[in-house]
Amino acid sequence: IERMMAGSETSLSLQQFIASLDQTCLPRILQVCSGVYFQGSVYELSGSEVCLCTGDLVKVVNIQLLSVSCEDISNNEKFELPLNHAGLFKLVPEKMPYNTIEEMLSLRPEALEVCLPFSFTSKCELTFQNFTLGAGKIVTMLSIEQQEGVKEKHIRCHLHGQQGQLAEVLVPFSCRGEFYECESDNTYTLQEIITLPKASHCLRWLASFP
Repeated sequence: IERMMAGSETSLSLQQFIASLDQTCLPRILQVCSGVYFQGSVYELSGSEVCLCTGDLVKVVNIQLLSVSCEDISNNEKFELPLNHAGLFKLVPEKMPYNTIEEMLSLRPEALEVCLPFSFTSKCELTFQNFTLGAGKIVTMLSIEQQEGVKEKHIRCHLHGQQGQLAEVLVPFSCRGEFYECESDNTYTLQEIITLPKASHCLRWLASFP
């Protein structure tokens, strides 16, 4: 499958495309560039049989999940879970740095209103309102605030300083550094996870129920 983008084209499998897709961006136009198709390239769409050929354009208008494809990262074993799977999971944050507070918040896999408070760390030492935050210290975000007369948004945070003191400060969205998200204690069912904007997530399996 070839993803048609403004000024560029990227080839990837249909499964990879669906895993990276933000459903709010639908519809999207794809072009078949090569591959092996099931049932002799014949598919049933809305009661009619169609054949996909190299060069064909496909318009993706919606996604209907039938199951969830998983991979055990400890042994690369692949398996599927039914949508009604009973169990609890934790979201494992990606080990990637964020350059600003705004970038970190905009790329979170879940809405902020359902995950506060949430925590992150800074790789470098930072100073906020005469308070020094040591490298690697945990910052706990409590809320997002818009001060009167100030255009830029801020986050209200709890900070633990180098001497162990606790402070509550406002940090601007534009604050630059090297930030890493900490793992949250929030737990989710499979149904809750598949409603998140991004389709691909790293999960920690906590428990299953009969």
